[in-house]
Amino acid sequence: MDRAVEVQAKLPPEHPSFVKRMLQSHVVRGFWLGLPTYFCNKHLPKEDTGIVLEDQNGQDHQTLYLGVKQGLSAGWRGFAIKHDIKVGDVVIFQLVRSTKFKVYIIRANEFTTADGAIGLLNLEVHKKGKLSKKGCFDDAKSREAEKASPVDDKVPAPQSDDNNAVVSEAIDGLRISADSDMDFGDVTSFSNFNIVVDSLVIDCKFHDHLRRTYYELCCSQKSFLHKNLLKQLNLALVVGVIMETISIAEGIRACKAQAPSREDLVIWKKTLESLELLGMNVAFLLKRINDLLGLPAGARDLSECQKYKELKSERAHAGEKVKALELMLLNVKGVLQKMDAEMEEMESSVKRSGLTLQQLATAPW
Repeated sequence: MDRAVEVQAKLPPEHPSFVKRMLQSHVVRGFWLGLPTYFCNKHLPKEDTGIVLEDQNGQDHQTLYLGVKQGLSAGWRGFAIKHDIKVGDVVIFQLVRSTKFKVYIIRANEFTTADGAIGLLNLEVHKKGKLSKKGCFDDAKSREAEKASPVDDKVPAPQSDDNNAVVSEAIDGLRISADSDMDFGDVTSFSNFNIVVDSLVIDCKFHDHLRRTYYELCCSQKSFLHKNLLKQLNLALVVGVIMETISIAEGIRACKAQAPSREDLVIWKKTLESLELLGMNVAFLLKRINDLLGLPAGARDLSECQKYKELKSERAHAGEKVKALELMLLNVKGVLQKMDAEMEEMESSVKRSGLTLQQLATAPW
């Protein structure tokens, strides 16, 4: 982070920037990258729009920015994987145009051997001594808990009075469900929606917007999508399965703003088929992807979509011109009708005058 701040300080001040430390939800599972609220409110559009990420080699990568959620969704995963961004790396985003970021990646592993060894030691101490801000276990703490508790391999049992406060905080994060057999029909709203796995509520593993997206997916199928997952799966794997389901669903929804490539659709399909083998209810997502794959290539091509939008705009413009001409023609018709009425009145008047003249001329003396 110190090195990233140094690099950021050397960037041109006329282009706003921010730094972002990479977490698991950014580059391992979920692949959702929330951007700083203050930065989004000041510099980025409110509506969904495409944003270009330019890497340090000058190559551009298309992503989708969700204005309401203020983060990068579709496209970010491909960028992160292609550039091998790891947890702990720090990424600098420099806004060079209204919808384009220049991206600088500061690698966490670019240290000397000694620095790396010290960093690992500090990381281990941190893992053993602290919990995350939301009270969730990290992997090292979970493994210690599994060894310490012969009764429940998911919830750590108190080992000493000194640990009581820590254990209490941990249970607040991964708490035991009061109703582990709850049916989705009992869920009346998002407020009482919980993700329960092996009698544990794991809501703390998900950001609010991800949990809400998953809630909406469950509502669409009227069931918990993870209900039939294989028993005794590793908790991290279960979280990853749910995260991947959410990510693919968001990617499908983004198709209306940015057309996915056939390669993306095939990867999503293979991933969903793997999740289905684990017991995840993703058949409805698979059907949607198969429908998208069945569309003509032009329907998914971004240039064709752009051409369609342009033609639609031209068609609307031409329609407006036709309406204007029709209005002018209507006005001309009105003038003609008025003139016809005046001419008829004048012709009638002339006839009456001629008749009166004839009557006077032929009247008896």
